[in-house]
Amino acid sequence: MNNREFILTMEDIIQAMREKGYDPYQQLRGYLLENEPGYITRYKDARTLIQTLDKELIKQYLAQYEK
Repeated sequence: MNNREFILTMEDIIQAMREKGYDPYQQLRGYLLENEPGYITRYKDARTLIQTLDKELIKQYLAQYEK
């Protein structure tokens, strides 16, 4: 997966969490800290998608894009 695909996937995951009413950045931090996919909604396959991504890249994304 290249960088563009990674960012697009993260944006899809974040959008799915927003649509379900969650704070995506808080949920992503919980996912990383606890190594628990339950922090990520199943809506729009976000949970399946997050598990295909490298956790170090997710950490870097959060540091760079968290708002």
